[in-house]
Amino acid sequence: MGNRKLVAVMVVLVLTIWLVGAAVTKYSLEQMAFVTPVAVVVVGATIGIVLRWVKVVTDSLRRRREQQ
Repeated sequence: MGNRKLVAVMVVLVLTIWLVGAAVTKYSLEQMAFVTPVAVVVVGATIGIVLRWVKVVTDSLRRRREQQ
């Protein structure tokens, strides 16, 4: 049951990236369909980098509070 939810969420995310990407770029829906896998990787990498930096900043602030 959990896998179905995960697959459904991933399908919605990929479709959203495809449709939003077509809306904000010069590409048509057909052209964006070819670019969508790259866009999904870029969006995932960007989210990963942001989450990593949030973790670094929160850990740094936590250590600073513990030293005071």
